Amino acid sequence: MEEQKRFFYQPDLTTAIIDWSWTFIILIIGIIIAFEITHFQWVTATFIAVFLILAILQIFRRTVVVSPSKLVFNRLLVKEYLSIPLKDVRQPLFTKHTLTITVHGEVMTFSFTQRSLRSIKHLFQTNGVLDDDEA
Repeated sequence: MEEQKRFFYQPDLTTAIIDWSWTFIILIIGIIIAFEITHFQWVTATFIAVFLILAILQIFRRTVVVSPSKLVFNRLLVKEYLSIPLKDVRQPLFTKHTLTITVHGEVMTFSFTQRSLRSIKHLFQTNGVLDDDEA
């Protein structure tokens, strides 16, 4: 069985800003309803609960599983996983908190913790995706 490691990620900066903005709009609607109606309403509780559920999903459901043969991204509200064979990964670029890869001409950027990026970089070097001189 292939050795697999799971990491948490966030999408590129613009997508993350848009996703989190929509999520915070749900919270703001709940707060506005709470302030407009002087006593607590079930509608307010519903909006706040939906916000909390979406925030938890955005933090803990966005994962990538790295194996010696592929990267499998679990996205937020999409049923299909994004599976990228490592042989298709071109031009991996590591910065302080981001990984940018090109797959079939499409540039993808993901944000990780620095520790996760070090592990992914090591796995890329081990599997021949990243040359030692590129590190």
